[in-house]
Amino acid sequence: MSQSNKNADGTPSAFVHLHVHSQYSILDAPPSIEHLVKQTVAHKMPAIALTDHGNLYGAVDFFKSCKAAKIKPIIGCEFYVAPGSRLEKKRESGLRTSYHLTLLAKNEKGYHNLCKLTSIGFLEGFYYNPRIDNEILQRHSEGLICLSGCINSKLCQDAISGNKEQVLETLNFYRNLFGEDYYLELMRHQMSETDLQAEGFYQESWRTQQHQDYIAKQHKANTALLELAADLKIGIVATNDIHYIAREDWKAHEILLNVQSGEPTELLEKDSYGNAKLRTPNPKRSTYPSNEYYFKTSEQMHSLFADLPEALSNTLVIADKCHVELDFKTKHYPVYTPPSLVEKASIGHCSPDERAEEVKLFLWKLCEEGIPKRYTQERLDKVKEIYPQREPMEVIRERLQYELDLIIPKGMADYLLIVWDFIHWAKSNGIPMGPGRGSGAGSIVLYLIGITDIEPLRFHLFFERFINPERLSYPDIDVDICMDRRNEVINYTLQKYGKANVAQIITFGTMKAKMTIKDIGRVLNIPLTKVNAIAKGVPDDLNITLEKALEKDADLLNMYLTDEDARRILDIGKKLEGSIRNTGIHAAGIIIGGQPLTEFIPLCNAKDSDVPVTQYSMKPVELVGMLKVDFLGLKTLTAIDIAVKAIQERFGTKIDWVNLPLDDKATFELLNQGKTLGVFQLESGGMQDLARNLHLDKFEEIIAVGALYRPGPMDMIPSFINRKHGREPIEYEHPWMEKILNETYGIMVYQEQVMQIASTLARYSLGEGDVLRRAMGKKDTEQMAKEREKFRQGASENGISEAISMSVFDKMEKFASYGFNKSHAAAYGYLSYVTAFLKANYPKEWMAALMTCDISDLTKIAKFIRECHSMNIAILPPDINEANLTFVATDKGIRFAMAGVKGIGSGVVEAIVQERAKGGPFTSLYNFFKRVDAKRVGRKVVESLIDAGGFDFTGWVRDALRQSVEPMFSAVAKEQADTAKGFLSLFSLIGDTNEDLFSKPPESTRKVLKQENLFKEKALLGFFLSGHPLEEFKEILRRLSCIPLIDIEQMDHDAICRAGFLIETVQTRISAKSQKKFAILRISDGMESYELPIWPELYEEKGHLLIENRILLGVLQVDKKEESLRLSCKWLDDLTQASDAMMVECDQAFDKAKHQVARFAAIKNKAKQTDEAKVSPTTSTGSATPQSVKVVVPKSPSTGSMPYLIKLNAESTHLSHILKLKALFTEHRGETPIHLDFIDSGQSIATLKIDSRWGITPTPTFEKELADLITP
Repeated sequence: MSQSNKNADGTPSAFVHLHVHSQYSILDAPPSIEHLVKQTVAHKMPAIALTDHGNLYGAVDFFKSCKAAKIKPIIGCEFYVAPGSRLEKKRESGLRTSYHLTLLAKNEKGYHNLCKLTSIGFLEGFYYNPRIDNEILQRHSEGLICLSGCINSKLCQDAISGNKEQVLETLNFYRNLFGEDYYLELMRHQMSETDLQAEGFYQESWRTQQHQDYIAKQHKANTALLELAADLKIGIVATNDIHYIAREDWKAHEILLNVQSGEPTELLEKDSYGNAKLRTPNPKRSTYPSNEYYFKTSEQMHSLFADLPEALSNTLVIADKCHVELDFKTKHYPVYTPPSLVEKASIGHCSPDERAEEVKLFLWKLCEEGIPKRYTQERLDKVKEIYPQREPMEVIRERLQYELDLIIPKGMADYLLIVWDFIHWAKSNGIPMGPGRGSGAGSIVLYLIGITDIEPLRFHLFFERFINPERLSYPDIDVDICMDRRNEVINYTLQKYGKANVAQIITFGTMKAKMTIKDIGRVLNIPLTKVNAIAKGVPDDLNITLEKALEKDADLLNMYLTDEDARRILDIGKKLEGSIRNTGIHAAGIIIGGQPLTEFIPLCNAKDSDVPVTQYSMKPVELVGMLKVDFLGLKTLTAIDIAVKAIQERFGTKIDWVNLPLDDKATFELLNQGKTLGVFQLESGGMQDLARNLHLDKFEEIIAVGALYRPGPMDMIPSFINRKHGREPIEYEHPWMEKILNETYGIMVYQEQVMQIASTLARYSLGEGDVLRRAMGKKDTEQMAKEREKFRQGASENGISEAISMSVFDKMEKFASYGFNKSHAAAYGYLSYVTAFLKANYPKEWMAALMTCDISDLTKIAKFIRECHSMNIAILPPDINEANLTFVATDKGIRFAMAGVKGIGSGVVEAIVQERAKGGPFTSLYNFFKRVDAKRVGRKVVESLIDAGGFDFTGWVRDALRQSVEPMFSAVAKEQADTAKGFLSLFSLIGDTNEDLFSKPPESTRKVLKQENLFKEKALLGFFLSGHPLEEFKEILRRLSCIPLIDIEQMDHDAICRAGFLIETVQTRISAKSQKKFAILRISDGMESYELPIWPELYEEKGHLLIENRILLGVLQVDKKEESLRLSCKWLDDLTQASDAMMVECDQAFDKAKHQVARFAAIKNKAKQTDEAKVSPTTSTGSATPQSVKVVVPKSPSTGSMPYLIKLNAESTHLSHILKLKALFTEHRGETPIHLDFIDSGQSIATLKIDSRWGITPTPTFEKELADLITP
């Protein structure tokens, strides 16, 4: 059995790593599959195994990567095996909860058994980890190779304990089960003295002991295994339990382990002033006992196991045994059983051919039934407008026949009917469903059977965008469902197909650049302010990496070069970023199988759901042939449903929102006024501006707006607006393009337009046009060259010149990178229209519905309340006689939801509403106490309702109501107790009752300020409803010409204003650079709220005023760039202490801020001027410079962070001066920062901190040249 470990030329023979962990061993191993495969190729190994802990998360990606690299993938898993039954989930002192075992798939049967085993581990055996047991292993051992495992295996632990009987029992179990496919796994992780010293691996004695103990145990286990192998003729195999790529990666690996454990790797000792003075290693941190768990070369493994050539050659033997090919062609979809065959199918009397025929007939039947339902006379007239030369029914039936002739022969009818079934069930049960999503809205079949609600002919939507006859593949049909009722649809699917056949889809959260910095900083115990400063240097670019961040951000690079902590974080971060940090569940995806899913894919469990989850993420799970359906919960549908029901209840009007007329005048007026807050897709400030400027007058423009307002096509918005209003000519490169592009004013907006242009100009079929669109989008150079020639030739055959055809092709190619799917834009545009219709025609019901949907989101509720105020809709307190669980529209306004009051649960509201319905409105506080169940509605609840305004209807002031709670509650309790005992009070005999005694409010013992009530109201609701504390100061605010915060949005960039506001929240922070305190406030005035930073200089002066709920007066500056709007504060004071002197000070601060802005604007304008006529000839040549520059040199040479200050005369400084200074800075680059201080009338009006890339070294030479520069 022994083989030589040398090739003929004396070099070590090949080796295969069979025990390897990737980042799918979550927070235990950082290597990506890509890196592992690259290492395998680089070291010329023929194969590699993947054996992540307890899961197969990465199996498909691993398989594909290996195949692409032309090496053999060996799919495996390092299982956790329960010591007894997997179903026993209790921890006994001193006993392990699981042991490790390595299993590899020999063939497809072995792969399927791996899927079943790991699924059972999660779904049945999970206890700390996903565990299997010997019983389940016996059932699913076929096709598997078993390696005995690492030191944490049952066999090794038995060997270490010295229990020979137990060793033999364990060994015989696995040997009998796997026969010659059972191997004894050997590892050698001893570190050399050189490695110990070079790596600095052991700085603590306990770690030295840990390593020695571990190696002793490993040696003892290996010795026992070798004896057993010799005695029983069992194969041995060498592995290395890979957890990272290179030896030096042990440091990053240790950090990753402690991201998982939450332990810092270092502890900080502080001096008497609280400053960190010493870092010491944390003995509680998670760590491995060696740094040998890396990807070793064949040579290293041969050197390590030179005395055991069989252990090395067996890696090749095992690799040769493994032949797994994952099937990416077969679909494992469920089949649809038509109603007529349900009974036959249930008893197995339905043949596949009979079922297929019945499926075809049933789909046709649904389509035929849908024609008269869908195509009313009005819709037939619209079809006639589009096809004036043809009969509408002819057009409809021709399109239907065309689509079904593709759908049915290709076996897609089952898929469509599966989707139809759950949508039909949902709609039949009153569950709101979206009008369509994605390309499905382009199919007339989907429209006729009710999967979508957008008529494709009217809006020129193409079936080929949904199913392309040129490249047939199953399409995606994504479904939007009412958020509140999504689970009902999922449960229906579970009941219909069986729990074993349905699963949710896993997602993997990875360590992005900023998160990586924060995780590592926390583990290294580096101060949060410094960690945040480092993270702040990472640009907010999509998919940014730390390496790219260092290239892009000079401050971050400077920190990396000058700060040891920053360098440690970023160096380790570069190794860890991209590591998988956690698993989650896809927001919408559901997998449905025709058989139990574990026959094809592995499953795992979810924390908050009984529905299993796939171990493969979305793309791999589709690749292996599973049917994915997106059930996306859409809150907008929930809001529509709530509003429509409220409208019917209040007015008796039934709104058929699926079939609204598309020319409602009020709807377009609302859109064109930009009042789109709460309108689906059109809420942003940019969208509001676009709607106002475009002046929408048809539904097609709503579709276009949704497609245009995205990065890329945004650049075309000005032309789109100008062309509509005749301010820019509409030009077509060829007359045939006018019909295609006229609805978008000659601009390509939709992907379907590319398909149409290719079809019309170059004789493409629409399917070929879709292939062209895809190739353009993917920037496939080779394919594009073929398509360019095909387009040129087709256009030439139509008599179109090459110059025109190639110009059109180039524009299409440029457009393809941002073109939008019109089918999706139409479906979502309809939802925009519906929500605008409801807001325009039923504003109270719509706003109440929006607030109900976001009842737990105070930020959104505040935004909606401000919108209601702007619409003159009053928000009324939660009156117990009118309020409900949700927000309710009334004649007077919108009644605040009782469930929106802090501490008021649905059970309390239900008790109040039930009693109100039963006994009529409550007449008083005492009447309320008498009628409600005190067990459900206690005193604290009543006090909360009082403070929220729930009892204002009584006419009593809230303080009197609060004083009455305790005596009334006690009186009612006594009265009820007396009645239960049959007692009558003296007063009841003469006609007096407690109600009479409590008919008048008690005399108040104290004066209650209105503000006290307001702040109690806010504490319970999150808002002021019955007033606002600023109202008390409205005269002062008027005298100072203060503006409401809501008007700031209309102000220009750099505008200065005065405003009164209330502090909602205060966050105090420390500047990473200056180490000075500053604050971030959230301010509001009842109509609008903003974030307001108070920078260190102002904080030092006014920080004592920054307390929540304090009312301040401030001078603010507006910073407005594109869609972002920020405020800065120039001055502030306590408005409640207003005096004439304060108002004078406020005016002075206002004037000063305006003057500074004006002067700085003048400086910037001058800097842009390049008119050399204003500069003297000597200045132009550099021989002299006007006396506009003054340098303030630090008292001692500045080599640290102290800035080099250069003062400039604001009046006479020109661009030429700045350019000369820049040239000087470039010549003397260094690390000393530069500040330019602009002086006017002896005062500093602005200071510019020059980018750190332009730091200087203030040598004597520099200072001499600077002096020469400024000498007149």
